[in-house]
Amino acid sequence: MKQILFFLLVSILLFSPFVCAAAPETLQVGVASVDVTGTPGPHLGGYLLRPQPSTHVRTRLFARAVYLENKPEILVWIVIDSLGLPQNINAKIKTALADEFGIEPWRIVLSATHTHSAPDLLDLGNLGWYAGDYAESVLIPNLLKIARDAKASAEACSMVSATGEIDLAIHRTSGKAYVEKRVPAVGFKRADGSFKAVMLGYTMHPVCYCTEAIASEWPGAAADAVRKLFASGTEPFVFQGACGNINPPKKDDVPDEEMQTWGTNIVDSVAQQLKSAEPQKPYFAVRTRHVAMLLDYPDAKGIQEFAASQRKGLTAYPLGLDGCDNWERWAMQYCNDGGPDFRDAEIAAVVLGDRVFVTGPFETFAHMNQELAKRTTIDCFAVGYTNGCYGYLAPDAAYEVGSYELGAHLWYISFRFKRGEFERLADSSVQLIQQALEAAQRRE
Repeated sequence: MKQILFFLLVSILLFSPFVCAAAPETLQVGVASVDVTGTPGPHLGGYLLRPQPSTHVRTRLFARAVYLENKPEILVWIVIDSLGLPQNINAKIKTALADEFGIEPWRIVLSATHTHSAPDLLDLGNLGWYAGDYAESVLIPNLLKIARDAKASAEACSMVSATGEIDLAIHRTSGKAYVEKRVPAVGFKRADGSFKAVMLGYTMHPVCYCTEAIASEWPGAAADAVRKLFASGTEPFVFQGACGNINPPKKDDVPDEEMQTWGTNIVDSVAQQLKSAEPQKPYFAVRTRHVAMLLDYPDAKGIQEFAASQRKGLTAYPLGLDGCDNWERWAMQYCNDGGPDFRDAEIAAVVLGDRVFVTGPFETFAHMNQELAKRTTIDCFAVGYTNGCYGYLAPDAAYEVGSYELGAHLWYISFRFKRGEFERLADSSVQLIQQALEAAQRRE
């Protein structure tokens, strides 16, 4: 009952006409971006049968940072055109910036757009070998730089929000299954009314190019569209959402013109609403927590049976067979060494005005948005591949029917998560959302 009353109070505060009619308040907003394409040569992460290594650039890769401050709340959110970031890079960036800025490490959030055409940072073996030189010489120093530049550029901005809708993405296996159509967006406007930054999300896997080309895929096309539909000086932040089981209508080799059309249509679905939206009270807070996500920890027999079952479908692909062997050797050694039966996952809830972005280090199924809607009254949007990348996290129903995603831990060199962990993560996220909302309201 207390939770219901709390969310009713929050809804009244957020959506009250009195609040909307009040003079707009501001928060400090700084942004920066940098090209992190590097030079062709590294392996690209994301496809088993892709030709390697990379040989040319199709579209540039970028890293973008936004610095938000509405004291005592501070957030540095960095978005990178990458398949995902490993824990060691996350820790390195967080530690360095936390020490320099004098803030807690959890106030630094790193998200990947999950493009399948960027240098591999996850060391996925047969899906691409770790691009260590790229990480150390190109990515890490540039991430630190744009965070500093974003903080230095901070200025008073008002906040607006809107939600669009587009029917573009498809379910991987069933046309009747749930697909998230929302395009939630938040904009930050300077005193002169121009947009300093636009943040938006859409739930669709970036699996558009299975070639040797470096590319930002549809998130890059959407970022380009933000600058076309708003202004060239507007910094775009594009989140791919909880798209573990959601694909674009075409994949592997989408024509560049069609990709640009997708990006434009995604942004256009919300652009006019965002431009005409009235400034709202700058409710803003971030809260994070660590959750021990339990693994489906097999015995030696289970390991051998799983590896054998995967080999049956990969007999035509020697690389795939090597992947099964690598996983089996790793799994046996992991069990012999008594490795932990869980993965430590950092999740975050970021309140921005009348909505919350909920992040986690997984390829989360789109159903996470449904689960959050069942448990809260605030508008929530799940974002994957944030503060790490542990592979697929599937809901209970997927374990009944079976799916590709339940075996994909083979390529992440890990074990899949236990049945029920998806729903447990939703419960943990709701608790975190409540904490973030309380922190955002505290300034009242």
